[in-house]
Amino acid sequence: MIRFGTDGWRGIISEDYTFNNVRLVAEGIANYINDRKETDKGIVVGYDARFLSAEYAAECAAVLANHGVKVWLADSIMPTPALSWQVKDYAAAGGVMITASHNPAIYNGFKFKASYGGSASPEIIAELEKYIRPLEASGRIFPKVAMPQDMEYFAPRASYLEHVKAMLNHDTLAGFKGKIVFDVMHGAAMSYPSELGKSYGLDIVELHNEYNPSFGGINPEPIEKNLDSLRKAMKEHNAYIGLATDGDGDRIGAMDADGCFINPHQIIALLIKYLVEQRGWSGGVAQTLTVSELVKRVAQKYGLKLYETPVGFKYITTLMQSEDILIGGEESGGIGLKNYIPERDGVMLGFLLIEMVAAYGKTLGQLLSEMMEELGWYYYDREDLHLEIEKKEKLMKAMTDNPPQMMDESKVLSCNISDGCKLYLEDCWVMFRASGTEPVVRIYAEANTPQRLREILDKGLAYAKG
Repeated sequence: MIRFGTDGWRGIISEDYTFNNVRLVAEGIANYINDRKETDKGIVVGYDARFLSAEYAAECAAVLANHGVKVWLADSIMPTPALSWQVKDYAAAGGVMITASHNPAIYNGFKFKASYGGSASPEIIAELEKYIRPLEASGRIFPKVAMPQDMEYFAPRASYLEHVKAMLNHDTLAGFKGKIVFDVMHGAAMSYPSELGKSYGLDIVELHNEYNPSFGGINPEPIEKNLDSLRKAMKEHNAYIGLATDGDGDRIGAMDADGCFINPHQIIALLIKYLVEQRGWSGGVAQTLTVSELVKRVAQKYGLKLYETPVGFKYITTLMQSEDILIGGEESGGIGLKNYIPERDGVMLGFLLIEMVAAYGKTLGQLLSEMMEELGWYYYDREDLHLEIEKKEKLMKAMTDNPPQMMDESKVLSCNISDGCKLYLEDCWVMFRASGTEPVVRIYAEANTPQRLREILDKGLAYAKG
């Protein structure tokens, strides 16, 4: 039941995500820290804006402290990247973030951040699960424990925002006079963009910055179908750029002045251009299997080494520890940069995009059109097919054991089954991958025209449904 997917353990509140299970996982982490003799280094604990997140965090902190682990507990809602920065600032053994990120409101979750201030590597997660699994198998009840009277609390905001400012060019941002709309989607980044914007005199309208654990009935994921209110607000305010971040503030979405959605692949490509041309930065480009071919083309243009990883930012984080990585990104909007912690950060990236349009004096759409006129047009989309777990597992086993040779009456030229099943056709690609946290099979595709993209997605859906 308790399994860490691409970025932590998530479950439905009161079904499998219970106080008992949170205490169970916390005890497993406490045992892990004790065996590594890192109790004095301690653990930083934070939480997002979901239902009961503050209470789950307090339970986790109490269990850790009662097992002799030094604990710092957040005194307020905070974005995940702010938690990651605190891990670095305190030189802690790790961090716990109570969050289910972009998942629907009925979910909550548990992320573990490593001492380097980023997603725990697959090796660390495997170690943690060795401690958690026996506790789960025991069937024990893990009762509530008392919060120590000397529990140390911390305020995350000021320290985190100072780190973000260190990544940004003050003069370029201060010179930007356009209107900005930033949708925090009722998530953990509430009020952070507004406060940061004051440092540069920016004119920012912040949407959905009220506490609402139901997220207004919309999943807090900054993808186009969830950003209708951002588009309306941009039109109302005649905004130059629109930005959005997810439930725990680590993903980025963007919208052009004309209301056109700029997807994460395009954001990665544009950031490569900006960091190389305007900042003079260099290094490799790391992308997960689901990222657009456009990113590869941009990397080739600037002579940057390309790395491809399985889905999950933890794989990019691992690369950023061992290689000179300029930028690493995933399809879901998680992007990390060099000269920062190896972590995604929707607030920091949003302000970097503002800086970029200010530096070029062009909208995101203008910059993107120029890029694709030069490198080719790429259209990308994803469909999520809800399948019962048994059917999901059966489909993916069949596809990886015996990948299709034909798709949409087109021959499959090659395939990659390192994480799901990615099929390359002559004029497009389509990929099937099971979600690690939900009863869902995700179908990704990319083609050179919108019509061809729709065709291959429909064929993929039909194939998955059987």
